[in-house]
Amino acid sequence: MSFSKNDLNNIKSRISIRSELEKKTKLIQKGKDYWCCCPFHEEKTPSFKINDDHGSFYCFGCGVKGDIFTIYTDLYNYNFIDAVKELSQKSGVIINFESDEKYKNNNRIEEILKLSCLWFQENLNHSSANICNKYLKERKLTKETIQKFKLGYSYNKDISLYHYLKNKLFSDEEILESNVVKLDKNKKIRDFFYKRLMFPISNTQGRIVAFGGRSLDDSNPKYINSPESNFFQKRNLLYNLNIAKEFARKKNNLLICEGYMDVISLNQNGINSVVAPLGTALTEEQLYLAWKYSNKPTIMFDGDNSGVRASYKAAIMALSLVSPNKFLQFISLPSDIDPDQYINEYTIENFLKILKNPDPLSHFIFNQSIKSISLNKVDEKISYDKYLDDLIKTIKDKKAQYFYKSEFKSLFFNSIRNKDKSKSPYKFSKTSPQINLNKIQNLSFIATIINHPSIRNEVLEECLRSELFNEDEQSLLKELKSERFSKLKKEEILKVLDIQIYIKIIKQSLSTKIYKLFPYSSPSYDPQKSKEETQNSLKNLNTRLLNLKKINKSLDTFVKESNQLNWDDLQKINIEITNED
Repeated sequence: MSFSKNDLNNIKSRISIRSELEKKTKLIQKGKDYWCCCPFHEEKTPSFKINDDHGSFYCFGCGVKGDIFTIYTDLYNYNFIDAVKELSQKSGVIINFESDEKYKNNNRIEEILKLSCLWFQENLNHSSANICNKYLKERKLTKETIQKFKLGYSYNKDISLYHYLKNKLFSDEEILESNVVKLDKNKKIRDFFYKRLMFPISNTQGRIVAFGGRSLDDSNPKYINSPESNFFQKRNLLYNLNIAKEFARKKNNLLICEGYMDVISLNQNGINSVVAPLGTALTEEQLYLAWKYSNKPTIMFDGDNSGVRASYKAAIMALSLVSPNKFLQFISLPSDIDPDQYINEYTIENFLKILKNPDPLSHFIFNQSIKSISLNKVDEKISYDKYLDDLIKTIKDKKAQYFYKSEFKSLFFNSIRNKDKSKSPYKFSKTSPQINLNKIQNLSFIATIINHPSIRNEVLEECLRSELFNEDEQSLLKELKSERFSKLKKEEILKVLDIQIYIKIIKQSLSTKIYKLFPYSSPSYDPQKSKEETQNSLKNLNTRLLNLKKINKSLDTFVKESNQLNWDDLQKINIEITNED
């Protein structure tokens, strides 16, 4: 650029941080330093220290630190060049920006990216974007959310983005440098993104630097980003940080999810402090960026194999970097579930509950890695102990290394002790009731009732004769048995019901997860076959419940009346239950 380090030092020497911040908050002088409540996060007791002699500040609450330029870039959302320009004018330090061709060119690229974003957004209003609007509707995104995140579509049958920008008098060189177009094999300029849902990617100051695009058919790759350039390096950015940073600093909490749609869906549901890496792998630079706004961010990647692998990779990378004011925690989702699906299937209330119970870094690493060994084999225990030692050695901070070593060893030895305690020379074979599976199967019966009006009453009668359902489910079944629900479709039932717990149960039952596990509950399944399979399932479960009652009764009396007859009865019932599986 056309300014030097001396120019920056001159600006810092002429403008004090104290004079800048005293316009916004009350300052208290303690010796040579000034203290105030941190402008970057909410607090009642001042922990923000200003040292005007050094032209620096530090917050002991959230860890933010910097100089006058940091105030302008992180608090006022200037980019660095604009911050220098503004402060040079305020301080009287003369810098001739207009002679800097590179600076002028960057402004042109920024304008192209801004206009491209508007073009993508405007395309949603055309009939050629029907496929994109359908997808957005299926993902239950509101118009307000679509506008907030500036989502768009990269196709317009009337004009390409390239010709649109040419009409705005940009040169081919400028348009190519912006990376919204590319040269094809024949050296012709083509739009880079074609018929994709578009996500603008902004830097921390909120300026668009690139785009992500999602395919809306079966074409691969599913997601692509703009090529990297001098103004876009994806390893240094987190999607949505420009919006999330304010909330992250105030709450000292930042949720890191896997993709664009996770961020957008969670934001729509009121979770504002959420970001995503631009790709599944979290980089060291992105982690440091997250730590800038929260000293304990939380990673919540998808529950599929690739999501778990990415989480573990991030955990191992973070382990070497942790320190007394830099931590990381994790939330593990059910298998093959992403945050958006979790909210739709289990409600936002349940999602907020799991957010409050993350696993610390040490527990996440241990719980994932211990799965790879057998605690019954001494050689595997020795190898695993060595693996933990190798992990601990990677921790650079000595204090953190000491405490993580203690925690890992404690977790390992407790696992060994608990494994040894669970061993017994006497084994009584019995199948434990699988509460979660039973709960899901109950939901499948309710889904069958809702989805198939023609067999509704018959299935309801079978269900009401059973003792499988909890109190809320039984109350719902009795409500659905009333005549006003006998012929209503599922959409009409949800409109008529006014008790929230009933609506919640029905919404949980009408999920693809239930349909995959129990196809008979799906609305596309033949009603008569659905009735037969439901009745058979109910019969089997009722038989098992009866046998479990028998075995519990026998267990209660076994100690009091221990004789061969009781023992034989107990074994007989146990064999019956085992054989059912």
